[in-house]
Amino acid sequence: MSEITHKIIIMFVIMMVGVLCGKAKLITPEANKKLADVLLFLVSPMITFLSYQREYSSAVAVNLLIALLLAIVTYAVMIGISNLIIGKKSRDREVEILCAVFSNCAFMGIPIVESVFGADGIIFLTMYITVFHLLSWTYGISLLTGERSAKDTLRHLMTPAVISVFLGLIFFFCRIPLPQFIREPFQLIGDMNTPLAMLVAGATLSGTSLKELFSRPRILYISALRLLLFPAITALLAAGLVKLGADPM
Repeated sequence: MSEITHKIIIMFVIMMVGVLCGKAKLITPEANKKLADVLLFLVSPMITFLSYQREYSSAVAVNLLIALLLAIVTYAVMIGISNLIIGKKSRDREVEILCAVFSNCAFMGIPIVESVFGADGIIFLTMYITVFHLLSWTYGISLLTGERSAKDTLRHLMTPAVISVFLGLIFFFCRIPLPQFIREPFQLIGDMNTPLAMLVAGATLSGTSLKELFSRPRILYISALRLLLFPAITALLAAGLVKLGADPM
């Protein structure tokens, strides 16, 4: 069994525990929302920031730029394709475009990448997450509401996830290490990321009607875009970078 398969099985088991906790009401919907808030506003930003606590390397700096460019190109392609193939006559066109383009890259992406690649993977994932937040709070808001207020956009961007990336970059490029007595408790908080994320995901899944989900072809169509077509495009773009001699990891 490969290391990746082993990690994914562990995460799946934790998620099934979350499902059981949700079914047994040990984790109620209200409690699950609070746990998700702790994850999104504290634990995930903490592990994101800590991923930059490393010795400065010009190679890492270059690869961060490559990861950022790849994220920008990927989102540009996904937005373009979504606008072309999701018909204007669709009743929920705007929502469908958002669902196709924007994934749960922070909530689910961080624990998966952390489990498989450790902090070395998270530091590059943060570039994708940063572009995700920038676009979701600008393009996403304008798509749904038609509003383009610079003030509201700036306010929406001041999220812990985005702030943790910029703080991490400052500490990385300025070569500022955290004292051990601060880093260790921060690391303990960050270590909760994977189990907490999987428990929350499982508890959320416990309240979902799979029968209703699979009985709506439109949902399956949008899911195929998000889970099959766009990941394949991203993989091809990343492979192109590797052929050019760049290694984003």
